[in-house]
Amino acid sequence: MTAIGLVGTQLPTRLFCPQVVTGTGAKLSKSLIRDSKASLPDGSAPWMLDTRMWPGSLSDYADRLLGMADVLLADPRHFFRAYSAGELGRLMSQPTRSVTTS
Repeated sequence: MTAIGLVGTQLPTRLFCPQVVTGTGAKLSKSLIRDSKASLPDGSAPWMLDTRMWPGSLSDYADRLLGMADVLLADPRHFFRAYSAGELGRLMSQPTRSVTTS
């Protein structure tokens, strides 16, 4: 919690995170995909289910993940919404620290 600037009695009872959805807007079900009851949605990649499959180094993965977290935490409009697996893949594939909203 200190990563988002909260300490002690300021800790929230819940931390809301963006929901990951498929291209149709349905909640992404990693367990159904792992059990072969659903397919990986368009725009997503195998590393989203198994981070060991990330095409780069562990350090690169951590840097990209932290960069994406910086973007999502920078503005509540980014944080309190759903993202498609494809969009999260795009954000992780590009070393960026900013997202544009419409």
